[in-house]
Amino acid sequence: MFLSRNLVFAAAGAIERFGLNWHDVALHLASFTLMAVVLYFFGIKPLLANLDARNARIEDGLRFSEEMKARLAEAEKHYEERLAEAATEAAKIASAAGSRAKAFEEKALHEARERAAGVLQRASEQLAHERTQMFAELRTEVARLVVDTAGKVLARELSPAERTRYNSVAARELENT
Repeated sequence: MFLSRNLVFAAAGAIERFGLNWHDVALHLASFTLMAVVLYFFGIKPLLANLDARNARIEDGLRFSEEMKARLAEAEKHYEERLAEAATEAAKIASAAGSRAKAFEEKALHEARERAAGVLQRASEQLAHERTQMFAELRTEVARLVVDTAGKVLARELSPAERTRYNSVAARELENT
């Protein structure tokens, strides 16, 4: 206790020896702390919340993509099972009915392939569409965040013409990535 009090007084004395006023130093320290707290709560914390939300949406999109891949694999498996079932059934009918069974087999096989191809086509199209849409939304949101953040940071230092030029350059850069 005695040692720490001596250190405080020694530090205060050293500050005054260098021509600094202890009260001014304390006031500057308090204003810096207040500015850091305000900047954290109104700048950094909302930005981190936005980034966390964006990451969650991206993870949801990736999870959905994986689900679509699993559904596609399941559809392919179902297609193979259906194809195997149709082949077995067709073989039984062919042995029993001859040429009539052969026509039925070809018809069932063709229908199964068309249905499976249709299911695969729709699943693939839906997956591609949703992925494209997700990346477009992501690109738009990132561009908006970059422009908003840059605008807030540079709002007082740039003229309107420079701000417009900066925004267009940033938009072009984001489109190229």
